[in-house]
Amino acid sequence: MDISRYITESDGAVSFDEDQASTFAKGVAGDFNPIHDPQSKRFCVPGDLLFSMLLHRYGAARSTRVQFSGMLDGKTRMLLPPAVEGEADITDSRDRVLLNLSLSGERFTDLDFIAQLCEQYVRFSGQTFPDVLVPLMRRAETMINPARPMVIYKNMSIEFNDAATQLFVESADGQLTQLRDSIDGELTLELADADISADGRKGQVQLRFDIEVSGQNIGTGEKNMVLSGLREYDEAAMQVVVDDYNQRRSAYQGA
Repeated sequence: MDISRYITESDGAVSFDEDQASTFAKGVAGDFNPIHDPQSKRFCVPGDLLFSMLLHRYGAARSTRVQFSGMLDGKTRMLLPPAVEGEADITDSRDRVLLNLSLSGERFTDLDFIAQLCEQYVRFSGQTFPDVLVPLMRRAETMINPARPMVIYKNMSIEFNDAATQLFVESADGQLTQLRDSIDGELTLELADADISADGRKGQVQLRFDIEVSGQNIGTGEKNMVLSGLREYDEAAMQVVVDDYNQRRSAYQGA
């Protein structure tokens, strides 16, 4: 993954125009949520793009967590500190907090590792709807509003174990900047568990996953999403949403 294709850097700030963000959502993550369409009235930058950009910029720590404060539009200019040690609020040019980034423990900065991790991470997200989310909603007898489906990320986290550190050569200063051997095509993410909770018109989905290299577990992760506008589950109405989503995907892939 070449993250530079999906961001714009100027005057010490990073921004994400609508076309860049939409191309990332559809072409990399396989995410066809209408809120990532250019010119959408509710357009927002994909959380997976923000997460990937942060990992490319600061590396993946033994414990990595991103807490989102809200949605970013295509005009937002994100100010990134030169380095993050521990925890930092990431703000825009108006000093509005966009997200909180927490990094603790060893830092993995090998660019090939980061690129593969991010690529598999966002592809994992592409499986969320309809493959994972629809069965969860059906089981909970609740669903998003078909006319205004709203599913956004609340937070994301990754926890690596000792097997991850063993993949790297430790430098004299204790940094893990280089893989011992190539892991090209060997890093995968697998869904471990998924859960949904609903309270009136709002709900939350929790996805937990395992990170593996050649079948060996090197860590775990979690994604928490917020659902709004919930109502009683209706199979026919939900099928319309799924069909529309699949048509959007087919149209993009056939273009």
